[in-house]
Amino acid sequence: MNIEKIIKFYFLFVMIVCSTVAVGADRNTQTFMANVLGYNSVQHSVKDVDNRKIDLEISKNKEVLYVVAGNTNVDISKISFKTYDDELTLNGLKFKISGVLSGNIDKAVLKDGDEILAEGRVENGYVSFGNVGYKLDENSEGFVTVEIDAGKNLRAGERIRLDIEDSKDVYVMVGGEIFELKNSFPLKGKPLSVVALRKWEPGYTMPKGAVVVKK
Repeated sequence: MNIEKIIKFYFLFVMIVCSTVAVGADRNTQTFMANVLGYNSVQHSVKDVDNRKIDLEISKNKEVLYVVAGNTNVDISKISFKTYDDELTLNGLKFKISGVLSGNIDKAVLKDGDEILAEGRVENGYVSFGNVGYKLDENSEGFVTVEIDAGKNLRAGERIRLDIEDSKDVYVMVGGEIFELKNSFPLKGKPLSVVALRKWEPGYTMPKGAVVVKK
């Protein structure tokens, strides 16, 4: 075999190798080869790039400055979402109750405007909402709110706050698939101070036995 034949054979070999690599890089071709040859390395060797994105923010109603023990329908948290190329469905939310005992929250509801989406389960320091079903179209912004009934045993000076500890505490689907938010957790809510009404303020009720009338 002379030098000329060796060089031709070498270039032919290089072309075959390069063609095989190029064809094998195609996702459909890899899947076909995996099925024909009977191995299952495709799902490990090929990884789809997930460009989906959802913005999440937790805040509070700026008009609500404090909470009084025994108050009902207190707007404590606002959870805002922003979508991009896919629609969103919120199915569940879980909050850690900070600053007060969870037993001092009598009731919690999740609302979309005036519509109640879900009633909360308050236990072990958390309030959870399931089967929410809140939907938001692609390239949209929207929010839901949490309202609570404050227990009568809340004490003046306490500060109540709802936090989202982990991405798994926000159960959302994006584009029809379960999606894990990429925010930095925990997300801490804005606190509301617990205050006591003074005697001259509306809603004040004089405690029994507070005043003794001398005869």
